[in-house]
Amino acid sequence: MERQKTKDLPMNFKRIFSIPCCIGLLFSSANALPTAKEVFAKMGMGYNIGNTLEVPMNPSAWGNDFPTQELIDSVKSAGFNTVRIPCAWYSHSNAIAVDSNWTLYTPDGDENTINAAWLDSVKTVVDYVVKRDMYAILNIHWDNGWLEDHIGTSVDEKINARQKSYWEQIAAKFKDYDEHLLFASTNEPGESGDGLKQDNANTLKAYHETMIKAVRSSGGNNATRTIIVQAPDTDENKAHNYLKGNFPADPAGTDYMMGEFHFYPYTFALMEQDADWGNTIRYWGEGNYSTTDAAHNVKKGAYASPEYVDSVFAMLGEDFKDIPMVIGEFGVIKRLELKGEDLRLHLRSRADYYGRIAELSKKYGFVPCIWDTGDEGNGNMTIIRRNKNRGILDYESLNAMRAAYGLPKFEGNSIDALVEKSLDNSDREMKVIYKAQSDTAETGTLSYGFAAQDWSQYTAMSLDIKFKGSSSSWSGVTLFNMSADWKWKQVSLGDFDDFTGEWQNIKIAFDGSSEPGMDFEDISKVVTIGINVQGVDVDASLELDNIILWKKDGTKVTFLDFNDNKEMKCEGIAVGGLAPSTINDGETRITTPANTDFTRVGLRSIDIQQGLINAIFIGNEPGSAKAFLINGLGQMIATQNINAKAGSNSIQLKAETRGPAILMIKQGSQVYSQKVILK
Repeated sequence: MERQKTKDLPMNFKRIFSIPCCIGLLFSSANALPTAKEVFAKMGMGYNIGNTLEVPMNPSAWGNDFPTQELIDSVKSAGFNTVRIPCAWYSHSNAIAVDSNWTLYTPDGDENTINAAWLDSVKTVVDYVVKRDMYAILNIHWDNGWLEDHIGTSVDEKINARQKSYWEQIAAKFKDYDEHLLFASTNEPGESGDGLKQDNANTLKAYHETMIKAVRSSGGNNATRTIIVQAPDTDENKAHNYLKGNFPADPAGTDYMMGEFHFYPYTFALMEQDADWGNTIRYWGEGNYSTTDAAHNVKKGAYASPEYVDSVFAMLGEDFKDIPMVIGEFGVIKRLELKGEDLRLHLRSRADYYGRIAELSKKYGFVPCIWDTGDEGNGNMTIIRRNKNRGILDYESLNAMRAAYGLPKFEGNSIDALVEKSLDNSDREMKVIYKAQSDTAETGTLSYGFAAQDWSQYTAMSLDIKFKGSSSSWSGVTLFNMSADWKWKQVSLGDFDDFTGEWQNIKIAFDGSSEPGMDFEDISKVVTIGINVQGVDVDASLELDNIILWKKDGTKVTFLDFNDNKEMKCEGIAVGGLAPSTINDGETRITTPANTDFTRVGLRSIDIQQGLINAIFIGNEPGSAKAFLINGLGQMIATQNINAKAGSNSIQLKAETRGPAILMIKQGSQVYSQKVILK
């Protein structure tokens, strides 16, 4: 009907009317950035700066240095042309304003205002990337879960408002950047409840569309910047079921959009231990199957097999043949506990897998981004050594990907040295260094996970430990366990001054009522043990050996002595690995109960896991005390009354939310507080 009205207009008016329309179209076309397909053609292989800018509060808190131009140059030299920058924003916003005395206050602006200094820091990293003519993908990455963990069956207006506000600010900061910068709406957006359904997918679509509109309306090059939207959970099958045919609307049209999924076939890529429902996959691909460990070969056509991988890529290639896709993360853990030829076959399997992902990505129009955190211990996925002796850590996996993209092979071998090391049967220990990454309270975690074990036959654990450290404020060393549905318990081993700097043998009873003693949520289902080292401006070292389980009759079982290539995982400010043992079996070691000196007053240690805050509070006298938790809005979200004794007191608070908070304990006129990150 509107066409008919135009047709009846006088000819001169129609000519005048058409001139500005044509000028507008020409202006829009002349200033548009290259389309997503044109950008994709130049993106090549991708690299994640993992466990860095997405770390809440402090990008160095998980052990990595702040990215440098030198790091990005090494990524470029390795053959990558895309850098994904996982990024936190919530913990750098007004939502968590706290003054130097840990008192919450109301800052200028609303709670969704991102700190200008943080935007500048992120810009620094983006500039490193685009300076090398590489492509940067900038996202909102988990970010304390305010969106990712809350994809409900309907839109939450508070979440939607934050999504809009954050992206308006991010987009405004980068509006003049060209096509080398891409924006990704979320990371791994999931759901809360009984499992994702169509209503959840529709909610996620709405959040994506809020982001798209915020970016498009911010001016500059953002009108046609390539935007990446994620499938629910960034899962390959949910991309097929819920993103295909339900792609978010873009005012600029579909030419400037990409989709994203992540690819971690669990039993091969992430599963650490065999379970009662199935085994881990260690060996993958023709020529890599074990004849001595056949139970861990992938079965033809099964989940995670080469056939499965091929079928997934073919399916998504057909689903999104008109829309480029980004594999935002993929990788396979290194199982360095294996020995000899089994380890060699496993590492060759990983390399072949990385190469196959690259081949299929190039075939179907995907950008494959490796997940790389800089960790070099057991279970790592690192390809580029990041913080020391920068260079290539995993030649075989990198060369397999380079071959798929027609790049020449690097001379180098990573597998032989690892296999040789695996055959070393000399006496070893776990050796760890803790170095502060900021001037705030930090934690270094040493943990060992395993399939559920029944420890009800044991009454105690002993370990050999050599610890020396300094902290400018409170400090603590705690032993913790996890059992039964991610429930954590811990016991304080003392603060830094309680250790001698020499080898000590500490024995911990499996009874929290004794001193020292440790409880379990369910001692019949123990899955993790570990040690946390905590403090401010920490400079410390720890050596650990001979973790022994004791039975009621006095007999003992060696649980972990590190002589079989099994090592503990380092997180936070902890960096370390296996080393030759320094215990002289002929020397007399000090045998001491843990934490016998309780004269110091305050918070001895804090551990936060899966919604539970466990802390050791040292009281200076008997009497009532109260612990309470305050969120970033100043609201009290958990309390506990304590009938405190002089000395060590355990508290446990349950929080239903995630993000920064203040833990405070009040006893009489004494008040102790500590900033914490709920998770």
